[in-house]
Amino acid sequence: MTTSRTSARRNLSRRDRLVALLAGLLTALTAWAPGAVAETGPVLTGGRTTETTTADAATPRNDRGRDASLQTVSPGDPIFSDGVRCTVGFNVTNGTDVFIVTAGHCTSAGSNWYADPQHTVPIGPTVSSSFPGNNYGLIRYDNPDLIPDGGYSLGSPHVGQQVYIITPETGINSGTLTGLNATVNYGPDGIVYGLIQTNLCLPFSARGGTPLFGPNNQALGIASSGSGSCPSGGTSFFQPLNEVLSSLGLALY
Repeated sequence: MTTSRTSARRNLSRRDRLVALLAGLLTALTAWAPGAVAETGPVLTGGRTTETTTADAATPRNDRGRDASLQTVSPGDPIFSDGVRCTVGFNVTNGTDVFIVTAGHCTSAGSNWYADPQHTVPIGPTVSSSFPGNNYGLIRYDNPDLIPDGGYSLGSPHVGQQVYIITPETGINSGTLTGLNATVNYGPDGIVYGLIQTNLCLPFSARGGTPLFGPNNQALGIASSGSGSCPSGGTSFFQPLNEVLSSLGLALY
C-alpha cells in the first residue's frame, strides 16, 4: 500500500509537471503567433492623440473608424483647383459635414478642389467664400476615401505671442505675433480688415491658407498675404480662425 501511494504521488507529480510544461508552451506559442500585438500607449497623430489597442494594431484604423491606409488631408497640405494652388488651413465641421477652411481669395477663384496637381484625387466643391472684407472660404469634403486630420485646439491670438508655420519651402518657420486688427489693401481685389500680423516670412506659394499655430499647436489663423525674403525676415497677415468659426457656426474637427 505504501509503495502504491508513493507511486501514485510520483505519477501525479510527473503529470502535473507535464501539464504545466504544455501550458507554458501553449502560452509562448500564442504570444509568438503572427498578428498578436501588445497594447501600446497613446500615439500622437497630427493634432490629435489616439490610443492604439491590440485590435487597432491588428487592423489599422484611424480614430474616425476608417481604414488608416486611406489618404489623410492635414493642415498645411497643398490643394488644387482650376489653375489655383492653395493650402489646407484647418479642417472644421458643423456637426454633420466636414470642410477645409482656407483663404477666401482661393475659394473665390476655384470651384472644385483636388488633393493632387493632376486632379485625380477629388476633395469637393467650394461652398462658401468671404473676400474681400474678410479672407476665408470653405471646401466641403465629398470624397469618402479622404480622412480629414483633426484634434487641434483653438487658440486666442495676442501681441507678443510666439507663432509658427510649416511650409515645404521653409520647413518650420517661427516668429512673433506683432499686431491685431491689421488692414491690408489688395488693390483692385479690395481691402481685408481685422487680420493678425506677424514677422514670419511667408513664401509666395504659401500665401493662400497656410495655417498659423501658437504654443502647443494651438490653431490661430490662416494665411492671407505676406512679403519678405524667406526663410528669414518678412511680414505676413492671417485671417483669425476664431472669427471664421464664430461667423459660420463651426468647430475645429
